[in-house]
Amino acid sequence: MGITEDATITSKGQITIPKEIRDALGLDAGTEVEFVLEDDGSVRVRPKEPPTERLQGIRERLTDRDVDLAAMRRESKRAWGGKEREERL
Repeated sequence: MGITEDATITSKGQITIPKEIRDALGLDAGTEVEFVLEDDGSVRVRPKEPPTERLQGIRERLTDRDVDLAAMRRESKRAWGGKEREERL
């Protein structure tokens, strides 16, 4: 089983993540975290993945599925380019 620690929510809605949990997750001061409320009422806390890492993960999953990333990029540029032209008119 995992680590279980207790914490108290302050009147401002703040909570201190216990040191053992911070250490296990590699959380330092200033690290952004995200809270995920599960359907069963439990809450998961995890380090927030920087956007560049999140995009890299998406790219890797698409590459695994033989998706033509160059074609997607061209189509995206075409679509955005068309939208920008429409907005300028």
